[in-house]
Amino acid sequence: MKKGISEIIAILVMLLIVSSIGVIIYTYATGYFSLMSSAITERSKLDINTIKEKFVIVDVIINRLSNSTEICTAVYNYGKTSIILKSMFINGTKAITNEEEILPGEFKWFNGTINIVIPSNTIINLKVVSSLGNYYETIIFQ
Repeated sequence: MKKGISEIIAILVMLLIVSSIGVIIYTYATGYFSLMSSAITERSKLDINTIKEKFVIVDVIINRLSNSTEICTAVYNYGKTSIILKSMFINGTKAITNEEEILPGEFKWFNGTINIVIPSNTIINLKVVSSLGNYYETIIFQ
């Protein structure tokens, strides 16, 4: 009789252990997939905003100072979302800028300064970059 009871207890203990492991795995998997779903949703929102963001440089003014060059760019936002201009590159050199927010259908001046004097009659590669990583690049001869 004792042998039959110990087999039932052993089976119950094994069922308890297997059930506990199953609950732990289920809880971990649910949390993991929930986190992944949330990350995918956030990434999709970012991609949609990146697609809606459209801008163009419509005018450029170059001011050559004694020991630096200032470039003023008029940027027009023709997209469906506001943009935040983050940085400017002049011939591959990052310019000193301030962030500038531009609403849809609006244009603003976005200024950058580099500590290099760019001589006259030089080709300038100008690149303006938004906070989402979109950019507009143009070549100027001035």
